[in-house]
Amino acid sequence: MTSTGVAIALALFAMAVFSIVRDRYMGFFAKLAWILVAFVLPIIGPILWFTIGKRYSYGPSGGNG
Repeated sequence: MTSTGVAIALALFAMAVFSIVRDRYMGFFAKLAWILVAFVLPIIGPILWFTIGKRYSYGPSGGNG
């Protein structure tokens, strides 16, 4: 892996871990599991977190309204 690839993988991992830790809807063990997934799968793990793991709020109330 080139140095650019390593930098991208580290940046994705850091952003994912920051997002996982800040998620207030998940418990400790779920957060730990997602961090392990992001660590074991350096590129795919963070992408999985942002596509299927993270809950996005819509609007100021967190709902669609």
